[in-house]
Amino acid sequence: MTPRPRPVTRYTNRIVAVLRREAEGDASKLTIARLIEAMGPQAHRVLILMLTLLNMIPGPPGFGGTIAWTTFAVALAMVLGRPIRLPGIIGRRKLPLNALLKGSEQVAKVTRFVARFSKPRLRSMTGAAATVPYGIFTMVVSVAMTIPIPFINAIPNVGLCVLAFSVLNRDGVGAIAGVLIACIGLVIEVLLILGAINLSFVAFDALF
Repeated sequence: MTPRPRPVTRYTNRIVAVLRREAEGDASKLTIARLIEAMGPQAHRVLILMLTLLNMIPGPPGFGGTIAWTTFAVALAMVLGRPIRLPGIIGRRKLPLNALLKGSEQVAKVTRFVARFSKPRLRSMTGAAATVPYGIFTMVVSVAMTIPIPFINAIPNVGLCVLAFSVLNRDGVGAIAGVLIACIGLVIEVLLILGAINLSFVAFDALF
């Protein structure tokens, strides 16, 4: 008997299926508003996973910040229990469709492998009661990730991705790991920023 796919595997397959349907058209780019419409305005948790995965794909200047603000908006809607609606300035931003599709297909393969080591456990960490804390934490990390410093947001984003993955797979242990990774990334980010500020003061004093 074929084992039933993990929940997160079904979700990533859904992401790939949505992007493939969009790619069947003539458009080479996809607006964020259309992406959310295709995924569904109530698919908050799936979209958070998708956005953190997209943030791992290299993009044009401002791409990471746009994804971070979109993640913030999705998390806010989840906390408020409302359908996802984006400000026009974010919703109109276009993403390269073919790159998204290829990236999502690779992610789906990796997810199928990683999902073998993740299983439902400590479900209280990923259930309905965790929705608001999960959303607020995602909002905080997303705001920090809008700082336009190259590579500084990689670790917090990985943490959010692990958290989103684990929440969808009902894996409380993985969710805790994701929170810890994101927090470590935030600490590193704060230290780097403080270090840069301190160096700027030192340089200013040396000049004047």
